[in-house]
Parts: sequence; structure tokens; C-alpha cells
Amino acid sequence: MGIHRQVISGTLVLGALFAPIHVAQAQGGQVGAIVGATFSTLRGIDGLDSRTGLLGGLSFVTSGGTLAWQPEVLAVSKGAKGTTTGAQGLKLDYLEIPVLLRLSLSRELGMRPHVYAGPYLGFQLDCSVKGSSADCNDLPGVSTHTVDVGGIVGGGLDFDLGPLVLTGGVRYGFGVSTVADFELGQVKESAKNGVWALYTGLSFRVGGR
Repeated sequence: MGIHRQVISGTLVLGALFAPIHVAQAQGGQVGAIVGATFSTLRGIDGLDSRTGLLGGLSFVTSGGTLAWQPEVLAVSKGAKGTTTGAQGLKLDYLEIPVLLRLSLSRELGMRPHVYAGPYLGFQLDCSVKGSSADCNDLPGVSTHTVDVGGIVGGGLDFDLGPLVLTGGVRYGFGVSTVADFELGQVKESAKNGVWALYTGLSFRVGGR
């Protein structure tokens, strides 16, 4: 990744980190970390299967009320694998910044369900070929794009653990921008990301509850 992209990504990460912390402290929100598994594919391309990867990063909830913003800074593994033994697939790693609007429901027995939706912006950190030491630039007829734009919908449960909150949930991320173009002879196809994720996390409350 070039110096210019590193500077832009670093600036965005710093802004995404410190602004939500300040808002959460003022309004009684949460600051924590999440980790999970991804099950991804490249929508629009035939002959590829889902691949399993990882996600992890920081999550913020700006308020303890019914409605709140939930910005995140995540490292997410996406891509797809071939349908047959030896077939090549792509592993795409991103720095992803979702900005989600979160609706929390009534708390019962120490549990509080929530749902959320919103856009995300992703920057490609790495692209590699499954089962090979080659990178994506070595594949003839394949070109990838370094920016991924899309949306996320999901939901989960929060469990009260005194000053801490244990969370778990499921989400689906759908790309709206093309992340890879494939050209094989006269056949041209474009791919968008599609990712299911299961995750858990632990956060602590800041400010007023």
C-alpha cells in the first residue's frame, strides 16, 4: 500500500477512534472490542464458494438510550474460494469503518436486544490467491479495487455484567461497489462483496448510564 493511502487510512482511523470515545463519555455509551468469524463470497461470479475468515476491532455505542450511533473500526477478511480442489480463490483483507444506527429494545432479565443498519467504507489492505504465494496482481484477467463501499444490517443481545457488557450478534454486509473484475476471453464479470458474520464482544460503560 502506498504512502498516500497509508496517510489517508491512518487519518480516518484516528478520527473514527477518538470522536466516538468523546461522544460516548458525554452521553453514557460503551467502548469495547469485538471478534468473530466471517463467511464471505463474491457476488456476481459463478464457480466460487464461500470462504471462512475473521473479523476483529473496536466498537463504540454513543448513548445508552433507545437510539444511538454505533461506529466501528474493524479488520475484516473477505473473498471467496474455488468450488473444486485446486481451484483458485481470492482472500481480500480490509480495514473497514461502519457507521451504524442502533435501536435498542427494552431490557429484560439483564438482557437487551438491539438491531442496527448503516453504511461502511473499506480500504483493501491485502489481496492474495488461495493456495499460492502469488498476489492478485499476478493473476491474468483479474483486477481488484482498493475501496469497498456497502451496507450492514444486523442485530444481537447485550448482557449486563456489572460495569461491563457482553455482546453477541449476527450481521450481513453487502457491497454496492465493484471490488474485482474478471476477464476470461470474451467473458467479463464484476464482483461485489457479500459477508455473513457471527461475533462476540466485551465493552465497558463510559459516562452516565
